[in-house]
Amino acid sequence: MENTQNFKLVDGEFTPEKAREVLFSLVNSKIHFHNCEKFSTQIRFGGDVSHAEKRIEELTQVHQEIKELIEQAKANGYNLKVNSLLEVTLVEAEVLEEIEAK
Repeated sequence: MENTQNFKLVDGEFTPEKAREVLFSLVNSKIHFHNCEKFSTQIRFGGDVSHAEKRIEELTQVHQEIKELIEQAKANGYNLKVNSLLEVTLVEAEVLEEIEAK
C-alpha cells in the first residue's frame, strides 16, 4: 500500500469574487473544525486546548492575508490562480497518539 497520496482540491483561475468564495470556504471550514475541537476538548474532557487555539489564531491570520491579497487583485484588475494540493500520509497509530498527547 502506498503511504502517501496527493489530492488536488483546487486548480484554476478565479475572479477575485470567486477566489474569495473558494479560499474563505476552505479556511473557514478549518477554523470551524478547530473551534469544535476546542469546545469538545474543554467541555467533555477539560483538556488542553492550546493546539486548537494556536491553529485558530494562525488560520485567522491566513484569512486576513487572503482578504488583503484579494482586495489587491480586485483593485488592480487581476484574477487569482489558485492551486491546492492535499497530501495525506498513513502513519502508525502509536505515532499519532504520541503527537496528539503533546
